[in-house]
Amino acid sequence: MICAVITPVGPGHMHLLRDSCAPSVEQAKAWNMGPFSDVRHYVMDDTEGRHGRSARRNEAIAQAVEEGVDWVFFLDADDILTPNAFEAFGRVIAAEPDLDAVWGLIVTLDGAGEPELREGQPERIDTREAFLSVEPHQAVQIGGFFRTDAVARYGFDTAMDTGEDYKLYCQLWAGHACAKRPEIFFVNRRGQHSTGPRSATGQDWAAEVMRQWRAQLAEVPVFATFEDGCGNPVRMRITNPADLIQNSYLQGHFFEADSLEKLKTLVRAERPNIVEVGANIGNHVVWYARHLDAGRIYPVEPNPEALRLLDANIEANAIGDRIDRRGWGLGAGAGEGRFVTQTDNADNLGATRLVAAADGGIETRSLDVLLGQDRVDFIKIDAEGMELDVLQGAEALIARDKPVIWVEVLRPNIMGFVQGWCRKSGYRVIDSTPYRNTVDYFAVPKEWA
Repeated sequence: MICAVITPVGPGHMHLLRDSCAPSVEQAKAWNMGPFSDVRHYVMDDTEGRHGRSARRNEAIAQAVEEGVDWVFFLDADDILTPNAFEAFGRVIAAEPDLDAVWGLIVTLDGAGEPELREGQPERIDTREAFLSVEPHQAVQIGGFFRTDAVARYGFDTAMDTGEDYKLYCQLWAGHACAKRPEIFFVNRRGQHSTGPRSATGQDWAAEVMRQWRAQLAEVPVFATFEDGCGNPVRMRITNPADLIQNSYLQGHFFEADSLEKLKTLVRAERPNIVEVGANIGNHVVWYARHLDAGRIYPVEPNPEALRLLDANIEANAIGDRIDRRGWGLGAGAGEGRFVTQTDNADNLGATRLVAAADGGIETRSLDVLLGQDRVDFIKIDAEGMELDVLQGAEALIARDKPVIWVEVLRPNIMGFVQGWCRKSGYRVIDSTPYRNTVDYFAVPKEWA
């Protein structure tokens, strides 16, 4: 087999090619050619910035096709091929001969010039879904081995100034057998971006790639998987990686994990019945099932977009037998009303609020009416400013069952809750978590020891 290492050389990068990049290719060839009988280094000069790296890479791909090259490897001029790159690839392809693209671990040079593995990256990726469940900068980089005929189907988008690499990755993972394996093929040198008319910053790349990532997630059902704190995996649907709650899953934990931990000592009932006003996409709902062994969970959530994700997360974590759906598609308030939803920030779905509208498609009910005579041991309220209305509509339930209450209170409503509602209802605040615009209060009946 023949391999071509493709290196576009942009403005200001010729010395990097000569000093480290090209010598690293020769060193790897001398060390071990792995499965290749011939390795060619296609150096594509663009030091004057007249072509762009994508056009130069595409020309090299066309040359590889013409010369019958079996595999190509994209090595930027500011990067370094590892001495055992071809040997390591040979081990992978011998074990998995049907692969069309193989990436290795992401390794960068630190400030002292020493290689270090990028922390937090997965060692292996096997499927398109798994690839899309990882933040792009933690998934793969340009350096990888690709079958020439596979990469030639797509090439690099020459209309793009940045992010064309991620577009190619997405195309390959969608249409070919791809894998990331715990091998090291190259080392990335940070802070050596090329200059010129088509150059872009890391921030530009991140913004463009986020746009592409969202588009991919709209096509493919993707779940982030992380450990739940009890030794079991949790799967949570990802549709917007920039969303405040969903991003916590990509970081490997529940949203508001510290606040949730407080409930382990506050909620004393065995297999408690839990009402979740503002259930959103199910972060707390899944946690209650895993950590509190909830008997019944009553999600109250009016937002159709959130409900779709809530439903998916309930199913993905096999907790449907604990869920009572009577609050599905409804809001909670002081009584009956009609509202519309308003989301001011697309990256914070959990902050969606209800706005009164006579012809609104969202209806509210009081918790007293909604729950009837069902016992309630714990109530969580996240109603984006309607928290006092929700509490007013739960007076009978609270007086009867005296549940633990966790409520998010907008700062203008703090006195109304702490000095007003708590005193009138016989509750006291025992803990709180402040945020910029809100404070989370944990309240229990005054008679509690």
